[in-house]
Amino acid sequence: MFLGIRGSAQSQKPLPPGYLQWSATRRLQASDFQLRVRPQNNLNQGVGNLGIEINRGIADLFGKSANRTVQNLFQRTGSYLDSTDRLGTACQIRYMQMLWDINEVAARRLRQQLRANAKRIILMGKPDVNDLFRATYESANQRQIQYADETKYGLFLDKQKAWKKQIENELLELSAFAIPD
Repeated sequence: MFLGIRGSAQSQKPLPPGYLQWSATRRLQASDFQLRVRPQNNLNQGVGNLGIEINRGIADLFGKSANRTVQNLFQRTGSYLDSTDRLGTACQIRYMQMLWDINEVAARRLRQQLRANAKRIILMGKPDVNDLFRATYESANQRQIQYADETKYGLFLDKQKAWKKQIENELLELSAFAIPD
């Protein structure tokens, strides 16, 4: 995972080439994994480079595009997919998508916290944005580890289905804090 916080004086820039913003309608595809590895490498699993980024100032939380302050990103050029087995490829994509969905739940909770505390953050500097960001990052990591452990990296389909339903419900509950597609 990668982290990023931009200063309040910076305006939002379009995503650089090679990055995808999380979307409810566009799911990960094999072509999104663009890290090229050497022949005869020792990699036998996919790797997804995911991250949450704060890319605007706190004052932007009061505007119409407040949810765009926090972005949940996938770095295509830093992600690898082991495509030697078609069945394994589909499983890896499903697994990476669930990790990204878990990240989106965390990003929406961060948007919710930032919006709820925007006035206090601006006036008193508390809660500290960096502390909220770190807590979000740690929470997302813990949930991703729990998901990987309970589903054996997405291989236990009954557990995978339960996680998918749970995450879908959480995304729905937090839909007010989504970035529109």
